[in-house]
Amino acid sequence: MRHLLEIDDLSVEELHRVLALAADPTPPQVLAGKGMALVFEKPSARTRNSMEMAVFQLGGHPVHIQAAEVGMDVRESVEDVT
Repeated sequence: MRHLLEIDDLSVEELHRVLALAADPTPPQVLAGKGMALVFEKPSARTRNSMEMAVFQLGGHPVHIQAAEVGMDVRESVEDVT
């Protein structure tokens, strides 16, 4: 597994690939037929909306869950929620 923390973590070739994918008007449907839980600890309209649109554009079905609805580490363990 790899983590992307800074743009410098990408090689030149990887950065070109990321930019090409970002410019693609029809991105690959890598989430087709899959659900994606979007769990937000705090309300955030811009982040939630942009994440929902990204999941949708990649063919997935976004499900917005607020932390208060789930009660992480209160009613449900974080492991059970995930």
